[in-house]
Amino acid sequence: MTATLDELKELLLVLNKSIEQMNEKLDIICNNTKLNEEVLGQCNKMGSHIDFVENVYENMKHPLNYICGTINTMSNNKKICNEDI
Repeated sequence: MTATLDELKELLLVLNKSIEQMNEKLDIICNNTKLNEEVLGQCNKMGSHIDFVENVYENMKHPLNYICGTINTMSNNKKICNEDI
């Protein structure tokens, strides 16, 4: 399959136009203050919430494992809780 120079030129023009359109869309996304301020602010809040939940879990997993161990012992060694946490 051999393409002529004119066909290659036309293909390059189409590709260049497509790249320009993508760059325009990318500029809109990058310059969007709502994205930069509100959404990123909400992401930071969610990150703080995740940290809080992880800290609560770290503080509670040993007491919960103790309770599960006690229940498992009292129930004739039938596993009720997962102690491998």
